[in-house]
Amino acid sequence: MTSTESTPSTTGKCPVSHIGESFDPLAANEMYEFYAKARKEEPVFYSPQLDMWVVTRYDDILQIMQDTETFSAANVLELYQVPCEAALNIVGSSGVKIAPSLVDEDPPVHTRHRQALRRPFTPERVKTLEPMIREFVADKIDGFIKRGEADLIDDFMYEVPALVLFRMMGIPDSDVPITKQFIKRLAVFGFGFPDEEEQVEQAQNLADYWGYIKGHIERLLANPGDDVMSQFIAQLQLPKNSDLWDQDYVQTIMMQLTFAGQETTVNASGGMYRALLENREQWELLCADPSLVPNAVEESLRFYTPVPQWKRITTKATTLGGVDLPAGQRLLIALGSGNHDDAAFDDGDRFDIRRDNANKHMAFGWGRHRCLGEGVARLEMRIALEETVRRLPHMRLVPGQNWEFSPNIGHRGPEHVHVTWDPAANPVPADRP
Repeated sequence: MTSTESTPSTTGKCPVSHIGESFDPLAANEMYEFYAKARKEEPVFYSPQLDMWVVTRYDDILQIMQDTETFSAANVLELYQVPCEAALNIVGSSGVKIAPSLVDEDPPVHTRHRQALRRPFTPERVKTLEPMIREFVADKIDGFIKRGEADLIDDFMYEVPALVLFRMMGIPDSDVPITKQFIKRLAVFGFGFPDEEEQVEQAQNLADYWGYIKGHIERLLANPGDDVMSQFIAQLQLPKNSDLWDQDYVQTIMMQLTFAGQETTVNASGGMYRALLENREQWELLCADPSLVPNAVEESLRFYTPVPQWKRITTKATTLGGVDLPAGQRLLIALGSGNHDDAAFDDGDRFDIRRDNANKHMAFGWGRHRCLGEGVARLEMRIALEETVRRLPHMRLVPGQNWEFSPNIGHRGPEHVHVTWDPAANPVPADRP
């Protein structure tokens, strides 16, 4: 690669381009506008703020996700900011031992761990969750349907994924509120830039959650059930997997599953309702033809990607998007940008629930590290959308609301989606006041 005034050097990473200087990894509504410019002007650029190379085009991201030998997942859980000494002391003294696990492992150990965990997430097993999910969704809608206004996050989708996941994992429903608070704070600690006071608070939160998880796993070890973690433990304790058994690893997996299985789906659901209701003609099209619901879910995942930015690190010298990268270069892969790339999706910044290749998005990753729980998330989103289309086709966004987002790089979704409707016009008679 030849360095110019607008293109940084791969060795000294200087001069930094105007794209790199203006990059804000915490941007919310401006994220997709910025990435559209980057894909045209400098699709692989260096960010001095993060000390990372940012990759924005669909094909380049696909190359990274498919080539696990050149692009390792080992740095996925590295904190963007080193915690202060007080926060580190809390984590260290509490016995927290987060082990490398599925998200930051590479083959062959990743392959063996994934195989041991995959059984509860097969399409056949996921399908059996539908009656339970529909019951949870209906119960939540029942709670606000006659009111005429709701927050589709706080009143609806904030707890549904947690209720489903906790049933799968053998956690009592009564523990949902406390674990939701644990999990909500983890996003900023792991993927944001909290100040020292926040770091201490979030470190204590991590320590408390680790203690909760440890207690749960110890109960399962003493009295295993048919839940996800009991099945995983049983697989790891088979003679062929005896070298994989480690309680800290199991606790790490439980922490990651409970985090990803809630935070990602809540964010994806919020983005789905925002996209559909902001594009009113698409919502009305969906209400007129509910058979479009599955593709509307895919298009929503593409359009407002709940994990818009993720990480990899090069294991050897390589060339990506015309940029020569040595080994050891940290990459920020902009999945949300790739999902808007016109080269992969015609007019990628347009929201279209009839898009014929919407399911080619990378919202759940790609290849070996594709999200194990994607089938559960899709099912939850589909059922939620089916029920709101049926019972609340006349709901509208509250005009002028501000879109708020958690200040972190890896997980993005609106904190609130406020809607209103005339309850007297509810199409289901039993739903009217």
